[in-house]
Amino acid sequence: MKVSFAGTAGFIAAFVFAQAAQSAQSAHAADANPSTPPVSIQEAATLLSGTALQSGLPPALNTEQWTRYSNQVRSNWTQYVTKIANPMMAWSQKEVPAFRETVFYPFSGPDFSTVYQMYPNAQRYVMVAMQRAYQPIDLRTLNASTLDQTLNVLTSAWANYGRDGFFVTEYLDQYVYQNRVHIGASTLLATTLRLQRFVINDVVPIDWNEKGEIIELPATTKEWTSVRFKLTKNGRPVTLDYLRIDLSNKGLGASPKNYTLIKQLASNPTLFKAASHLPQNKTFSMTADAVINNAPFIVQDETGIQYTKLDAAFSTQLYGKFERAHQAFNAYQRDLAKAFEERKDIRPLNFRMGYYKDGTYAVITATRKK
Repeated sequence: MKVSFAGTAGFIAAFVFAQAAQSAQSAHAADANPSTPPVSIQEAATLLSGTALQSGLPPALNTEQWTRYSNQVRSNWTQYVTKIANPMMAWSQKEVPAFRETVFYPFSGPDFSTVYQMYPNAQRYVMVAMQRAYQPIDLRTLNASTLDQTLNVLTSAWANYGRDGFFVTEYLDQYVYQNRVHIGASTLLATTLRLQRFVINDVVPIDWNEKGEIIELPATTKEWTSVRFKLTKNGRPVTLDYLRIDLSNKGLGASPKNYTLIKQLASNPTLFKAASHLPQNKTFSMTADAVINNAPFIVQDETGIQYTKLDAAFSTQLYGKFERAHQAFNAYQRDLAKAFEERKDIRPLNFRMGYYKDGTYAVITATRKK
């Protein structure tokens, strides 16, 4: 969950709003997206990434507005690549083993870039969050007034991406319910996939059975809650599964098939970033324990697994600087702050990871003890 805060009350309000908004079934939300995917998801995503197609721009598109949107995306992406993505990728190539199968990113939101940069060799990425996927928006299919509103919203969504490196959760929920078409997670995922130079071959809605096996659904499925992107990167096939799952104990307890799937996914290399310290909250212990008990390797900022628990089961390495958690969570990770004071093996960090804290950031890698 990626959140901006004015204090603890802001976090609680954002989390409650997210759960309420995402479960609401209003008349406005019922049929706001078409019942079939874009004719070419690759072309639709290319437009979303701020790049015009060889065939030109959609006739209904306001050229001045397109220029604003394109400049917003491209300038923020350039800033992100320079200050965060490139240093992160260089760091991960030295500090993270080259895992080549499935990696797991709970509490991800639509943040594909971070999991890709941390685990660039994976064949399959599984991201889990509360936001609904919906179908990726195809700007070519929208009428002039809807296109105008949608581009305004998307321009706003990219406003601080270059600085923050993530989309803010509370705004994501507004994008879904205040726009004429649903700007769900899949729209932002499709955009970043193209910016990361993936070829998007297809996107389909998915579900899973009681055994945790993923089932691809027909493109005509009315509600695209979770999705699978079928990708190619430098000739290599890659799969991205985005799953909408409530990772709280209450949510997993109410859905045995979801808990089965999470336990399976937790046996893979894992990433935690900007997770609102939920893995340290007792109401999310089922997800945290599944990862602690099964993951071979973890990369996280301070919002992931509690340091004492992590260090007991894994060999840990600390990077960067950490004195205290974000002010909205100042009761968390005091044991981590103590470790940063006492350990003599802390390594430098040259990129932003997670929430802003007076310009200091921390990363922990954890390798399961044998």
